[in-house]
Amino acid sequence: MLKEEAQIADDYSRTKVPEDKTVNGLRIASIIIGIGVTLPVFFVGSEVTLALGLQKAFWVFMGVCLILSVLCSITAIIGNRTRLSTYMLLHFSFGKKGTLLINFLVAVTLLGWYAVTVEIFGQALTDAFSQLLNIRLPIWIGITLGSILMTLTSIYGFRIIERFSSIAVPFMLLFVVYVLYVTTSENNMNLLWQMEGNGAMTSSQAISAVVGMIILTPVLMPDYSRFARTDKDSIISVLGLTVGFPLILLAGGIPTLITGEVDIMKIMISLSLTLPALFILIFSTWTTNTANLYSTQLTLSTVFVRTKDAKLGIWASIVGTLLALLGVATYFIDFLNISSIFIPPVSAIFIADFFFVQKQNYDLAQFSQLPAFDAAALISWSVACIVAYLGVYDFITFTSISFFDSFIIAFALYLTLKKIFK
Repeated sequence: MLKEEAQIADDYSRTKVPEDKTVNGLRIASIIIGIGVTLPVFFVGSEVTLALGLQKAFWVFMGVCLILSVLCSITAIIGNRTRLSTYMLLHFSFGKKGTLLINFLVAVTLLGWYAVTVEIFGQALTDAFSQLLNIRLPIWIGITLGSILMTLTSIYGFRIIERFSSIAVPFMLLFVVYVLYVTTSENNMNLLWQMEGNGAMTSSQAISAVVGMIILTPVLMPDYSRFARTDKDSIISVLGLTVGFPLILLAGGIPTLITGEVDIMKIMISLSLTLPALFILIFSTWTTNTANLYSTQLTLSTVFVRTKDAKLGIWASIVGTLLALLGVATYFIDFLNISSIFIPPVSAIFIADFFFVQKQNYDLAQFSQLPAFDAAALISWSVACIVAYLGVYDFITFTSISFFDSFIIAFALYLTLKKIFK
């Protein structure tokens, strides 16, 4: 969901970022906030708040974002100190060929995000047309139209639209704050705070869903922080997650609690915010999902090296569109829960490798000497995923939260195996 969102994240993918190309942390933070103002994030905020009630949902949002912000700060420092992209960093811990497996996993995750986002986009477009023009547009037309626009943008006009997106971030934040202001000022917050959820998911499931929504961020954070001027700037950049995402999730959740409606455009229509919502939400979702497709294309290009990038992007778009037409958003929460199992071990392993195995010494001069596969990394990742997956069904559990289980096991097992193999 995050990779290559802005120009600062799509250059020097195989080399170190020059010092004269670095930027301050607030600029990177604004990009991350802009990524968050998108329809699926509002959707997750709505689903979790409706299931748990506002009080429990608030603490889930704050807790998950705070914990993942700590993790992001660590991976951001790695990116800042090495000046290398995530793609390059993974070679040192997983090996040259092993990295392709992880890249394929990331590509599949990004493609899942693309499919879900384009389906929610299509529904929002349909709702907006119905309200503004009294035209009942079939959702499949909205999905197909949205996917075509996103595909064309990723091929021809991505740089222009991403620059406009970065300028629009302050307006996106104002929109989020205004939605929160309208919903809280017109309703009794004490009553909302005490409202119980419908129990559609447990607290553990809600935590896994929110983790799954954000979990690519720590893995891909070096793609951004490698452009930060200092360690301090790289940590400041994480504020986009720490502060921005809880606000966005609450802006999706509180209106849903009041109206009982999960469809964000219908909520905005009921709040008389149709036009600003159409501009902010649909445009920001368009740009973010263009980035998802662009990232999927670039990631797949490292796996299918003989296929042209544009062809990979078109095929990814076709697959994503078909998944959207089949109603993949129905399984969005399940998709996020699975992501919270398979992605955390990746960040755990390259954190352990950088700080404790390689002692912060990633030398590109030794890149050609890296092994094809790193057995310690692949075994640790596999075992962590299996244990976390079994934990979902209560066969094996350590913390009752799959994210913590998979991260801790991968981290500890990788360091242990490195000592054994050494």
